[in-house]
Amino acid sequence: MIYLLALISFVIIAVSIFRRWQFGVYLIFAWLLLEDIIRRLIPGQPVEVMLVKDVLIALTYFSFLIFLLFKNKKIWKPAFWGALSLLVAVSTINVFNDNSPGLLFGLIGLRSYLWYLPLMFLGYYMFGSQEKLLKFCQVLVYLSIPLFLFAVFQYFFYDSGWALVRSLTDATQAHSFGANFGRFEGGDIPLLPSVFGTSHRYSRFSMLLFFLGLGLLMTKYPVNSRLKKNNKLLLASIFSSFLGIIISGVRSAFVLTSAGSVLFFLFAVYIRNAKIRYLWENSRVWFFSLITIILLASLAIFLFGYTVFFQLSSFSATLNERITWASEEFYTALANARFFGWGTGSLSQGLTYLPGGAEWLGRGLVRSETGFGKVVFEMGIFGMIIFYLFWKYLFYLMTREIKFLKNYNLRNLGLGIFIFSFLILFWFTFVHSQVLGDATTLVILWFSLGVFFGLKRSNREYTNSRQIYE
Repeated sequence: MIYLLALISFVIIAVSIFRRWQFGVYLIFAWLLLEDIIRRLIPGQPVEVMLVKDVLIALTYFSFLIFLLFKNKKIWKPAFWGALSLLVAVSTINVFNDNSPGLLFGLIGLRSYLWYLPLMFLGYYMFGSQEKLLKFCQVLVYLSIPLFLFAVFQYFFYDSGWALVRSLTDATQAHSFGANFGRFEGGDIPLLPSVFGTSHRYSRFSMLLFFLGLGLLMTKYPVNSRLKKNNKLLLASIFSSFLGIIISGVRSAFVLTSAGSVLFFLFAVYIRNAKIRYLWENSRVWFFSLITIILLASLAIFLFGYTVFFQLSSFSATLNERITWASEEFYTALANARFFGWGTGSLSQGLTYLPGGAEWLGRGLVRSETGFGKVVFEMGIFGMIIFYLFWKYLFYLMTREIKFLKNYNLRNLGLGIFIFSFLILFWFTFVHSQVLGDATTLVILWFSLGVFFGLKRSNREYTNSRQIYE
Protein backbone atom coordinates (compact mmCIF):
# COMPACT_ATOMS: atom_id res chain seq x y z
CA MET A 1 0.00 0.00 0.00
CA ILE A 2 2.83 2.41 0.86
CA TYR A 3 4.56 1.70 -2.45
CA LEU A 4 1.31 2.25 -4.35
CA LEU A 5 0.78 5.63 -2.68
CA ALA A 6 4.39 6.56 -3.44
CA LEU A 7 3.91 5.60 -7.09
CA ILE A 8 0.69 7.62 -7.39
CA SER A 9 2.37 10.63 -5.76
CA PHE A 10 5.30 10.33 -8.13
CA VAL A 11 3.01 10.24 -11.19
CA ILE A 12 1.04 13.28 -10.00
CA ILE A 13 4.23 15.26 -9.33
CA ALA A 14 5.82 14.20 -12.63
CA VAL A 15 2.74 15.21 -14.64
CA SER A 16 2.59 18.58 -12.87
CA ILE A 17 6.27 19.24 -13.59
CA PHE A 18 5.91 18.19 -17.24
CA ARG A 19 3.03 20.61 -17.64
CA ARG A 20 5.05 23.51 -16.22
CA TRP A 21 8.75 23.17 -15.51
CA GLN A 22 8.72 26.19 -13.18
CA PHE A 23 6.61 24.13 -10.78
CA GLY A 24 9.53 21.72 -10.55
CA VAL A 25 11.82 24.56 -9.45
CA TYR A 26 9.41 25.52 -6.67
CA LEU A 27 9.27 21.87 -5.55
CA ILE A 28 13.07 21.66 -5.49
CA PHE A 29 13.31 24.67 -3.18
CA ALA A 30 10.50 23.33 -1.00
CA TRP A 31 12.26 19.98 -0.74
CA LEU A 32 15.51 21.68 0.29
CA LEU A 33 13.65 22.86 3.41
CA LEU A 34 11.95 19.53 4.11
CA GLU A 35 14.56 16.96 3.11
CA ASP A 36 16.67 16.90 6.26
CA ILE A 37 13.70 17.18 8.63
CA ILE A 38 12.17 14.07 7.06
CA ARG A 39 15.51 12.29 7.12
CA ARG A 40 16.06 13.09 10.82
CA LEU A 41 12.66 11.66 11.71
CA ILE A 42 13.26 8.35 9.94
CA PRO A 43 15.09 5.75 12.08
CA GLY A 44 18.66 5.42 10.91
CA GLN A 45 18.46 8.68 8.95
CA PRO A 46 18.91 6.93 5.55
CA VAL A 47 20.92 8.81 2.93
CA GLU A 48 18.53 7.53 0.27
CA VAL A 49 16.17 10.39 1.19
CA MET A 50 18.54 12.73 -0.66
CA LEU A 51 17.77 10.93 -3.92
CA VAL A 52 14.31 12.53 -3.94
CA LYS A 53 15.95 15.87 -4.69
CA ASP A 54 17.87 14.40 -7.62
CA VAL A 55 14.68 12.83 -8.99
CA LEU A 56 12.90 16.20 -8.80
CA ILE A 57 15.83 17.86 -10.53
CA ALA A 58 15.91 15.21 -13.27
CA LEU A 59 12.17 15.60 -13.93
CA THR A 60 12.55 19.38 -14.04
CA TYR A 61 15.49 19.16 -16.45
CA PHE A 62 13.45 16.92 -18.76
CA SER A 63 10.44 19.23 -18.61
CA PHE A 64 12.64 22.24 -19.33
CA LEU A 65 14.13 20.47 -22.34
CA ILE A 66 10.63 19.76 -23.65
CA PHE A 67 9.78 23.42 -23.13
CA LEU A 68 12.74 24.52 -25.23
CA LEU A 69 11.98 22.05 -28.02
CA PHE A 70 8.22 22.57 -28.35
CA LYS A 71 8.32 26.34 -27.86
CA ASN A 72 11.18 26.66 -30.36
CA LYS A 73 13.12 28.62 -27.76
CA LYS A 74 16.68 29.51 -28.58
CA ILE A 75 18.89 28.27 -25.78
CA TRP A 76 20.74 30.96 -23.89
CA LYS A 77 24.41 30.94 -24.84
CA PRO A 78 26.29 32.82 -22.10
CA ALA A 79 29.43 34.80 -22.79
CA PHE A 80 31.39 32.24 -20.78
CA TRP A 81 30.11 29.36 -22.92
CA GLY A 82 33.61 28.47 -24.15
CA ALA A 83 35.11 28.39 -20.65
CA LEU A 84 32.13 26.41 -19.38
CA SER A 85 32.41 23.85 -22.18
CA LEU A 86 36.11 23.42 -21.47
CA LEU A 87 35.44 22.82 -17.77
CA VAL A 88 32.71 20.29 -18.59
CA ALA A 89 34.99 18.49 -21.05
CA VAL A 90 37.97 18.31 -18.67
CA SER A 91 35.81 17.11 -15.75
CA THR A 92 34.16 14.42 -17.89
CA ILE A 93 37.32 13.15 -19.57
CA ASN A 94 39.08 13.01 -16.20
CA VAL A 95 36.53 10.44 -15.03
CA PHE A 96 38.50 7.93 -17.12
CA ASN A 97 41.83 8.89 -15.56
CA ASP A 98 44.13 5.86 -15.25
CA ASN A 99 44.81 6.79 -11.62
CA SER A 100 41.13 6.84 -10.69
CA PRO A 101 39.96 4.23 -8.16
CA GLY A 102 36.98 3.39 -10.37
CA LEU A 103 34.37 4.63 -12.83
CA LEU A 104 31.71 4.86 -10.12
CA PHE A 105 33.92 7.28 -8.19
CA GLY A 106 34.11 9.51 -11.25
CA LEU A 107 30.34 9.50 -11.76
CA ILE A 108 29.86 10.52 -8.12
CA GLY A 109 32.36 13.31 -8.67
CA LEU A 110 30.50 14.58 -11.73
CA ARG A 111 27.45 15.01 -9.51
CA SER A 112 29.28 17.77 -7.64
CA TYR A 113 30.93 19.32 -10.67
CA LEU A 114 28.19 19.16 -13.32
CA TRP A 115 24.83 17.72 -12.19
CA TYR A 116 23.51 20.96 -10.70
CA LEU A 117 25.09 23.25 -13.30
CA PRO A 118 22.02 23.25 -15.67
CA LEU A 119 20.07 24.94 -12.87
CA MET A 120 21.81 28.09 -14.09
CA PHE A 121 19.81 27.89 -17.33
CA LEU A 122 16.59 27.33 -15.39
CA GLY A 123 17.34 30.37 -13.28
CA TYR A 124 17.91 32.43 -16.43
CA TYR A 125 14.51 31.54 -17.92
CA MET A 126 12.57 31.30 -14.64
CA PHE A 127 11.25 34.86 -14.45
CA GLY A 128 9.84 36.83 -17.33
CA SER A 129 9.36 40.05 -15.40
CA GLN A 130 10.67 42.04 -12.50
CA GLU A 131 7.52 41.43 -10.51
CA LYS A 132 7.83 37.65 -10.62
CA LEU A 133 11.51 37.83 -9.74
CA LEU A 134 11.01 40.22 -6.84
CA LYS A 135 8.10 38.18 -5.49
CA PHE A 136 10.15 34.98 -5.51
CA CYS A 137 13.10 36.70 -3.81
CA GLN A 138 10.82 38.29 -1.22
CA VAL A 139 9.24 34.98 -0.23
CA LEU A 140 12.66 33.37 -0.07
CA VAL A 141 14.10 36.14 2.13
CA TYR A 142 11.07 36.11 4.46
CA LEU A 143 11.80 32.43 5.15
CA SER A 144 14.82 33.51 7.19
CA ILE A 145 12.49 34.47 10.06
CA PRO A 146 10.94 31.01 10.67
CA LEU A 147 14.32 29.39 9.99
CA PHE A 148 15.92 31.54 12.68
CA LEU A 149 13.09 30.95 15.16
CA PHE A 150 13.47 27.21 14.70
CA ALA A 151 17.21 27.55 15.33
CA VAL A 152 16.44 29.49 18.52
CA PHE A 153 14.18 26.62 19.59
CA GLN A 154 17.06 24.23 18.98
CA TYR A 155 19.41 26.43 20.99
CA PHE A 156 17.29 26.29 24.14
CA PHE A 157 16.36 22.61 23.78
CA TYR A 158 19.70 21.35 22.50
CA ASP A 159 20.28 19.07 25.48
CA SER A 160 16.87 17.41 25.16
CA GLY A 161 18.20 14.78 22.77
CA TRP A 162 15.35 15.23 20.27
CA ALA A 163 16.31 14.44 16.69
CA LEU A 164 14.89 17.74 15.43
CA VAL A 165 17.15 19.89 17.60
CA ARG A 166 20.40 18.26 16.49
CA SER A 167 22.32 17.92 13.23
CA LEU A 168 22.31 14.62 11.38
CA THR A 169 24.03 11.90 13.38
CA ASP A 170 26.95 11.69 10.94
CA ALA A 171 27.61 15.45 11.17
CA THR A 172 29.65 17.40 13.72
CA GLN A 173 27.40 18.31 16.65
CA ALA A 174 29.46 20.95 18.47
CA HIS A 175 32.68 22.94 18.53
CA SER A 176 34.94 23.05 21.56
CA PHE A 177 35.76 26.53 22.86
CA GLY A 178 37.90 26.83 25.97
CA ALA A 179 38.04 30.60 26.52
CA ASN A 180 36.17 32.27 29.41
CA PHE A 181 34.34 35.60 29.21
CA GLY A 182 33.04 36.82 32.56
CA ARG A 183 30.15 34.62 33.59
CA PHE A 184 30.48 32.59 30.39
CA GLU A 185 32.69 29.58 30.97
CA GLY A 186 34.40 27.51 28.33
CA GLY A 187 32.61 24.55 26.85
CA ASP A 188 31.02 23.15 23.72
CA ILE A 189 29.36 25.44 21.18
CA PRO A 190 26.29 23.70 19.70
CA LEU A 191 26.13 23.69 15.91
CA LEU A 192 22.50 24.47 15.09
CA PRO A 193 21.12 23.34 11.72
CA SER A 194 17.56 24.80 11.82
CA VAL A 195 15.56 22.72 9.30
CA PHE A 196 18.71 21.56 7.53
CA GLY A 197 20.88 18.57 8.27
CA THR A 198 24.00 20.49 9.25
CA SER A 199 24.79 23.92 10.63
CA HIS A 200 27.05 24.66 7.65
CA ARG A 201 24.18 24.05 5.25
CA TYR A 202 21.95 26.37 7.27
CA SER A 203 24.60 29.09 7.46
CA ARG A 204 25.21 29.06 3.71
CA PHE A 205 21.49 29.20 2.97
CA SER A 206 21.21 32.12 5.41
CA MET A 207 24.08 33.87 3.63
CA LEU A 208 22.09 33.82 0.40
CA LEU A 209 18.97 35.15 2.16
CA PHE A 210 21.03 37.86 3.87
CA PHE A 211 22.50 39.26 0.65
CA LEU A 212 19.25 38.89 -1.27
CA GLY A 213 17.59 40.79 1.58
CA LEU A 214 20.12 43.61 1.36
CA GLY A 215 19.59 43.78 -2.39
CA LEU A 216 15.80 43.93 -2.02
CA LEU A 217 16.07 46.56 0.70
CA MET A 218 17.93 48.84 -1.71
CA THR A 219 15.56 48.07 -4.59
CA LYS A 220 12.86 50.53 -5.60
CA TYR A 221 9.84 48.81 -7.06
CA PRO A 222 8.25 49.98 -10.34
CA VAL A 223 5.24 52.22 -9.87
CA ASN A 224 2.90 49.92 -11.81
CA SER A 225 3.88 46.83 -9.84
CA ARG A 226 1.19 45.03 -7.86
CA LEU A 227 3.91 43.83 -5.49
CA LYS A 228 4.30 45.88 -2.33
CA LYS A 229 7.56 46.41 -0.50
CA ASN A 230 7.60 45.97 3.27
CA ASN A 231 10.83 47.49 4.58
CA LYS A 232 10.12 46.47 8.19
CA LEU A 233 9.64 42.84 7.25
CA LEU A 234 12.72 42.94 5.05
CA LEU A 235 14.80 44.34 7.91
CA ALA A 236 13.46 41.66 10.25
CA SER A 237 14.40 39.03 7.67
CA ILE A 238 17.91 40.42 7.20
CA PHE A 239 18.49 40.50 10.96
CA SER A 240 17.08 36.97 11.30
CA SER A 241 19.40 35.58 8.64
CA PHE A 242 22.45 37.23 10.23
CA LEU A 243 21.48 36.11 13.74
CA GLY A 244 20.90 32.66 12.31
CA ILE A 245 24.47 32.64 11.00
CA ILE A 246 25.71 33.68 14.44
CA ILE A 247 23.91 30.99 16.43
CA SER A 248 24.61 28.31 13.84
CA GLY A 249 28.13 28.26 15.29
CA VAL A 250 29.80 28.33 11.85
CA ARG A 251 32.67 30.80 12.14
CA SER A 252 33.55 30.84 8.44
CA ALA A 253 30.04 31.97 7.55
CA PHE A 254 30.15 34.71 10.19
CA VAL A 255 33.50 36.11 9.01
CA LEU A 256 32.62 35.95 5.31
CA THR A 257 29.17 37.49 5.79
CA SER A 258 30.67 40.32 7.81
CA ALA A 259 33.25 40.98 5.10
CA GLY A 260 30.61 40.68 2.38
CA SER A 261 28.43 43.25 4.15
CA VAL A 262 31.23 45.78 3.95
CA LEU A 263 31.65 45.05 0.25
CA PHE A 264 27.94 45.45 -0.35
CA PHE A 265 27.78 48.85 1.35
CA LEU A 266 30.84 49.99 -0.58
CA PHE A 267 29.39 49.15 -3.97
CA ALA A 268 25.59 49.32 -3.56
CA VAL A 269 23.87 52.39 -4.97
CA TYR A 270 20.82 54.43 -4.06
CA ILE A 271 18.94 57.02 -6.07
CA ARG A 272 18.49 60.55 -4.80
CA ASN A 273 17.30 63.48 -6.89
CA ALA A 274 17.60 61.28 -9.99
CA LYS A 275 21.31 60.87 -9.28
CA ILE A 276 22.98 57.58 -8.48
CA ARG A 277 25.13 57.57 -5.36
CA TYR A 278 26.98 54.90 -3.46
CA LEU A 279 25.84 53.99 0.02
CA TRP A 280 29.14 54.84 1.63
CA GLU A 281 28.55 58.47 0.63
CA ASN A 282 25.42 58.58 2.78
CA SER A 283 26.33 59.30 6.40
CA ARG A 284 22.83 58.42 7.57
CA VAL A 285 23.25 54.89 6.23
CA TRP A 286 26.51 54.45 8.12
CA PHE A 287 25.02 55.87 11.33
CA PHE A 288 21.93 53.66 11.06
CA SER A 289 24.11 50.63 10.31
CA LEU A 290 26.34 51.29 13.30
CA ILE A 291 23.38 51.66 15.69
CA THR A 292 21.80 48.53 14.24
CA ILE A 293 25.01 46.52 14.72
CA ILE A 294 25.31 47.66 18.34
CA LEU A 295 21.69 46.79 19.13
CA LEU A 296 21.93 43.49 17.26
CA ALA A 297 25.16 42.55 19.06
CA SER A 298 23.66 43.46 22.44
CA LEU A 299 20.59 41.32 21.78
CA ALA A 300 22.69 38.41 20.53
CA ILE A 301 25.03 38.53 23.54
CA PHE A 302 22.06 38.65 25.91
CA LEU A 303 20.35 35.64 24.32
CA PHE A 304 23.25 33.56 22.99
CA GLY A 305 26.21 35.02 24.88
CA TYR A 306 28.87 32.35 24.67
CA THR A 307 28.15 31.53 21.02
CA VAL A 308 28.59 35.21 20.12
CA PHE A 309 32.01 35.33 21.80
CA PHE A 310 32.93 32.16 19.94
CA GLN A 311 32.02 33.83 16.64
CA LEU A 312 33.93 37.01 17.49
CA SER A 313 37.02 34.92 18.19
CA SER A 314 36.93 33.80 14.57
CA PHE A 315 38.52 37.06 13.43
CA SER A 316 41.63 36.49 15.53
CA ALA A 317 41.63 32.81 14.58
CA THR A 318 41.58 33.79 10.92
CA LEU A 319 44.56 36.09 11.29
CA ASN A 320 46.58 33.89 13.65
CA GLU A 321 45.78 30.41 12.42
CA ARG A 322 43.72 30.00 9.26
CA ILE A 323 45.93 32.00 6.90
CA THR A 324 49.02 29.97 7.86
CA TRP A 325 47.04 26.74 7.75
CA ALA A 326 45.64 27.49 4.28
CA SER A 327 49.10 28.38 2.99
CA GLU A 328 50.45 25.05 4.20
CA GLU A 329 47.51 23.23 2.60
CA PHE A 330 48.22 24.93 -0.72
CA TYR A 331 51.92 24.11 -0.58
CA THR A 332 51.28 20.47 0.31
CA ALA A 333 48.68 20.09 -2.45
CA LEU A 334 50.98 21.52 -5.12
CA ALA A 335 54.04 19.65 -3.88
CA ASN A 336 52.25 16.30 -4.25
CA ALA A 337 50.21 17.16 -7.34
CA ARG A 338 50.03 15.16 -10.55
CA PHE A 339 49.55 16.95 -13.83
CA PHE A 340 46.18 15.24 -14.49
CA GLY A 341 45.42 14.31 -10.88
CA TRP A 342 43.85 11.14 -9.54
CA GLY A 343 40.60 11.46 -11.42
CA THR A 344 37.29 13.28 -11.02
CA GLY A 345 35.51 12.17 -7.85
CA SER A 346 38.53 10.54 -6.24
CA LEU A 347 38.09 12.78 -3.21
CA SER A 348 34.35 13.44 -3.27
CA GLN A 349 31.99 13.18 -0.32
CA GLY A 350 30.26 9.88 0.33
CA LEU A 351 33.04 7.64 -0.96
CA THR A 352 32.76 5.44 2.12
CA TYR A 353 29.37 4.30 0.83
CA LEU A 354 30.91 2.97 -2.40
CA PRO A 355 32.45 -0.48 -2.79
CA GLY A 356 36.17 -0.10 -2.18
CA GLY A 357 35.75 3.47 -0.96
CA ALA A 358 37.07 2.85 2.53
CA GLU A 359 40.08 1.01 1.14
CA TRP A 360 40.81 3.86 -1.27
CA LEU A 361 40.63 6.48 1.46
CA GLY A 362 42.85 4.30 3.64
CA ARG A 363 45.72 4.25 1.16
CA GLY A 364 47.37 7.18 2.90
CA LEU A 365 47.57 9.46 -0.12
CA VAL A 366 48.26 13.13 0.64
CA ARG A 367 44.91 14.92 0.68
CA SER A 368 43.79 18.42 1.49
CA GLU A 369 40.84 19.82 3.40
CA THR A 370 40.63 22.96 1.26
CA GLY A 371 38.75 23.06 -2.01
CA PHE A 372 41.93 24.13 -3.78
CA GLY A 373 43.65 20.98 -2.56
CA LYS A 374 40.66 18.86 -3.62
CA VAL A 375 40.67 20.25 -7.15
CA VAL A 376 44.45 19.75 -7.44
CA PHE A 377 44.16 16.19 -6.10
CA GLU A 378 41.30 15.18 -8.39
CA MET A 379 42.00 17.14 -11.58
CA GLY A 380 45.70 17.85 -11.30
CA ILE A 381 47.55 21.03 -12.21
CA PHE A 382 45.89 21.16 -15.62
CA GLY A 383 42.36 20.76 -14.30
CA MET A 384 42.98 23.23 -11.47
CA ILE A 385 44.01 25.90 -13.98
CA ILE A 386 40.87 25.28 -16.07
CA PHE A 387 38.64 25.29 -12.97
CA TYR A 388 39.84 28.63 -11.62
CA LEU A 389 40.11 30.28 -15.04
CA PHE A 390 36.42 29.50 -15.51
CA TRP A 391 35.46 31.10 -12.20
CA LYS A 392 37.77 34.07 -12.77
CA TYR A 393 36.17 34.76 -16.14
CA LEU A 394 32.68 34.25 -14.72
CA PHE A 395 33.26 36.81 -11.97
CA TYR A 396 34.77 39.22 -14.47
CA LEU A 397 31.60 39.01 -16.56
CA MET A 398 29.47 39.46 -13.45
CA THR A 399 31.29 42.65 -12.48
CA ARG A 400 30.84 43.94 -16.02
CA GLU A 401 27.16 43.02 -15.94
CA ILE A 402 26.66 44.90 -12.66
CA LYS A 403 28.45 47.93 -14.03
CA PHE A 404 26.34 48.15 -17.16
CA LEU A 405 22.94 47.11 -15.77
CA LYS A 406 20.63 49.81 -17.05
CA ASN A 407 17.98 49.10 -14.46
CA TYR A 408 19.51 50.25 -11.19
CA ASN A 409 16.62 48.71 -9.26
CA LEU A 410 17.92 45.23 -10.04
CA ARG A 411 21.56 46.23 -9.83
CA ASN A 412 21.71 45.86 -6.04
CA LEU A 413 19.96 42.50 -6.22
CA GLY A 414 22.58 41.38 -8.70
CA LEU A 415 25.31 42.74 -6.44
CA GLY A 416 23.99 40.61 -3.58
CA ILE A 417 24.09 37.47 -5.74
CA PHE A 418 27.59 38.33 -6.95
CA ILE A 419 28.95 38.77 -3.41
CA PHE A 420 27.29 35.55 -2.23
CA SER A 421 28.75 33.58 -5.16
CA PHE A 422 32.22 35.01 -4.63
CA LEU A 423 32.16 34.22 -0.89
CA ILE A 424 31.06 30.64 -1.56
CA LEU A 425 34.00 30.06 -3.91
CA PHE A 426 36.33 31.75 -1.42
CA TRP A 427 35.02 29.49 1.38
CA PHE A 428 35.50 26.44 -0.84
CA THR A 429 39.01 27.41 -1.95
CA PHE A 430 40.57 28.51 1.33
CA VAL A 431 38.58 26.71 4.04
CA HIS A 432 36.74 23.51 3.19
CA SER A 433 36.03 21.48 0.05
CA GLN A 434 32.69 20.38 1.49
CA VAL A 435 31.19 23.72 0.46
CA LEU A 436 30.89 22.71 -3.21
CA GLY A 437 30.19 19.13 -2.31
CA ASP A 438 26.92 19.99 -0.59
CA ALA A 439 23.84 19.56 -2.81
CA THR A 440 21.81 22.32 -1.15
CA THR A 441 24.61 24.84 -1.63
CA LEU A 442 25.10 23.81 -5.27
CA VAL A 443 21.39 24.17 -6.01
CA ILE A 444 21.11 27.72 -4.68
CA LEU A 445 24.48 28.74 -6.14
CA TRP A 446 23.90 27.67 -9.75
CA PHE A 447 20.26 28.77 -9.77
CA SER A 448 21.23 32.19 -8.38
CA LEU A 449 23.90 32.60 -11.05
CA GLY A 450 21.27 31.98 -13.71
CA VAL A 451 18.97 34.53 -12.09
CA PHE A 452 21.82 37.03 -12.10
CA PHE A 453 22.46 36.74 -15.83
CA GLY A 454 18.72 36.91 -16.47
CA LEU A 455 18.28 40.26 -14.73
CA LYS A 456 18.26 42.19 -17.98
CA ARG A 457 15.74 39.75 -19.38
CA SER A 458 13.48 40.26 -16.36
CA ASN A 459 13.73 44.01 -16.89
CA ARG A 460 12.18 44.13 -20.35
CA GLU A 461 8.65 44.51 -19.03
CA TYR A 462 9.56 47.83 -17.41
CA THR A 463 12.12 49.35 -19.73
CA ASN A 464 9.76 52.20 -20.58
CA SER A 465 8.81 52.85 -16.98
CA ARG A 466 11.05 55.27 -15.10
CA GLN A 467 8.66 56.16 -12.29
CA ILE A 468 9.49 54.36 -9.07
CA TYR A 469 8.50 54.60 -5.44
CA GLU A 470 9.93 53.60 -2.13
